[in-house]
Amino acid sequence: MANVIIPNEQRRTEAQRIMQSYGVDRSDPAMREAAEVASARTNEAIRAAETKRRYY
Repeated sequence: MANVIIPNEQRRTEAQRIMQSYGVDRSDPAMREAAEVASARTNEAIRAAETKRRYY
């Protein structure tokens, strides 16, 4: 069985924003998935940066 992520509305809108800002061809399924992955990893990095303590 494959792992399938069903995106909610927030993930969809963030992927749409990434596609629009980088000019992704929306008819290509691989490019749509790449935009969704980029969006998800960006959000993970933002959340990680907010929770880590900074010592400087």
